[in-house]
Amino acid sequence: MNVRKRQQAHTRQAILDALADVIANSGATGFSVQEVADRAGVTHRTVYNHFPTRAALNDGFAVHVEEELAKLADPRGATLNLAKLAPVVAELYRVVSQRASHVRAYVMLMIASRAPAKVTRDRTAQFERLVEDEAGPLPAGAARLVTASLRMFVSSTAWHLLTEHQGLSTEEAARAAQWATKTLLAAVANGDYPQPGDRT
Repeated sequence: MNVRKRQQAHTRQAILDALADVIANSGATGFSVQEVADRAGVTHRTVYNHFPTRAALNDGFAVHVEEELAKLADPRGATLNLAKLAPVVAELYRVVSQRASHVRAYVMLMIASRAPAKVTRDRTAQFERLVEDEAGPLPAGAARLVTASLRMFVSSTAWHLLTEHQGLSTEEAARAAQWATKTLLAAVANGDYPQPGDRT
């Protein structure tokens, strides 16, 4: 990488780090691009050179966090199955906690935008396939409800809510989520699962 590209990468990183700080202080919707520029130590124009719109800045941050977490580890990889979900929770929470400020900002941004990031949509689709393939035959629509219940715990959003709003440590949050996951899967195995209703 030449000097110019290294400088551009450094500036982009500074902008994204600044965005995480600004979201933590001002919220996911109450910040201005100028605040991000000031925090990053760059001009307003420099931010727009890297991210032409506020939406592009938000999207860039989401992709950045997803890539960071993937570099640390991917405990949810291709071999994921229902039997491994409980151990996966602890590893996921450990990895997420290593970039706590970025993940908290990411979750706040995703909630505010009401648009789950692509990695979240992809992971939910993978969970739906797992439930349909491994949980045995479920009534129409029940697999969707079981998937939604599991996704409540096996996600960075759950880690954020359990640590930020419930005041748990990462280890406590992981234990609570592991217990909930095991309990839910045992219930499904015993034929106890949520009954689907009309999707209106």
